Amino acid sequence: MDLKTKKKYYNLCDPYEPLMPEDQRNVDLDFLGEEGGRPVRGINWGDMLLKEITFPDRPIYKLFTGHRGSGKTTEFKKLAGRLYDPEECNLFPVLIDAEEIIDLENPIAVPDIISSIIYSTEKAIIQEEGGNTEKALDEGYLKRLWNWMKNTDIELNKAELAIPSAGKLVYEMKTRPTLRQHVRSIIVSNFSGFIKEARNELESLNVNVLQKFGRDGIVIIFDSLEKLEGTSKNWYDVLESAELVFKVNAAYMRLPVHVLYTVPPALSTRITDIDFMPMIKVYDRNKNRHEPGLAAARELIRRRVPKDILQELFGLNPWNRIDDLILWSGGYPRDMLHMLQKIIAVNDHPLSDSDFEHIIAYIRNQYRRIITGDALHWLANVATTKDLTIEGDVHLRAADRMLNQHVVLSYLNNDSWYDLHPTVYQIPNIKKAIQDLEKELQRGEKNHEGSGST
Repeated sequence: MDLKTKKKYYNLCDPYEPLMPEDQRNVDLDFLGEEGGRPVRGINWGDMLLKEITFPDRPIYKLFTGHRGSGKTTEFKKLAGRLYDPEECNLFPVLIDAEEIIDLENPIAVPDIISSIIYSTEKAIIQEEGGNTEKALDEGYLKRLWNWMKNTDIELNKAELAIPSAGKLVYEMKTRPTLRQHVRSIIVSNFSGFIKEARNELESLNVNVLQKFGRDGIVIIFDSLEKLEGTSKNWYDVLESAELVFKVNAAYMRLPVHVLYTVPPALSTRITDIDFMPMIKVYDRNKNRHEPGLAAARELIRRRVPKDILQELFGLNPWNRIDDLILWSGGYPRDMLHMLQKIIAVNDHPLSDSDFEHIIAYIRNQYRRIITGDALHWLANVATTKDLTIEGDVHLRAADRMLNQHVVLSYLNNDSWYDLHPTVYQIPNIKKAIQDLEKELQRGEKNHEGSGST
């Protein structure tokens, strides 16, 4: 295979590229599964979200999570298209990418999120009208907010806190921590007034989309907040700020319009009523192959790499090795594509056993580096029970890191269940921790039997 061909398919398998719904590589997993049975991710996620938004008479507040690279953004784009369709829902969806307007490496706060929502909604309405976005935003809500804050605190009039224009306030807050903290402190001093004004603004915008476009209401989809993670120095501060925003201050995050927020997977152990979009189920809890899931994953690969190229990569009968790749990924699309890129990049094809083992070892070592000693017992418990049992702060902190780093993957049958990433089972410390826990459980059963017979 020449370099040009390798490069073409390597980039078609980019695990970090969110796909547009119309992209030929996109596989609608909601419609793949057992005949007459459940889809390969447990439920039809698109239909479920659509119904939860459109059925209630009152605005919904929804928290949603999933591992990065599991297909959430593509699902939200499809959902936005269905919500916008006049024949289906006739709503006005506003899809927000948190990476563009929020500093995801530092703690967040309610004012950051609320001001970003109003800014993004105003911008979407102006774009729908075909107006001058920059000029209109400079004269809208952010201008009134900025003027109010300058009148409240004269410090904002100093040069070091100045901004180019009111319409750029959200972006300036993202990139300038000093300004962000100052804005937060001003808003906190008159928090109820800020919330009231924000709600009034959204209600007014909701009326606008009805009067101007004949739309039946606004739907906010705030994507990419699951990437809120921080650095090694402030990891827990960042996570705790998300818990404060979406749990303690949930009442302020409920808006007079429909709103769906993504949140870090770690919050699923801290906040109830978070929907967790699972992996493709390629095996069951007992490690038996799940053929519908394998078929769906094969289709995901086929959409990127045609059969003749797969035969060049793997040999004339590529499917056994491709199934091995899928099973080693645990049904995690990002790792599946990551391994496929590694396979395309090797020097010699068809892929040899030693090259394949090297690629699996590479993935395993990526996980080994992020597993710390205090997480071993909890991970062994997940491997044994297929559940997220939390016993104290040590377990909670282990769960936070291991869920966010997709060391632990989520699956769904009738009930949700969890498992370690398949490569993690090969890590010696994990193997030993599982063996030790199994022995401990066996001793407990024998002691229980002994006490029952006396």
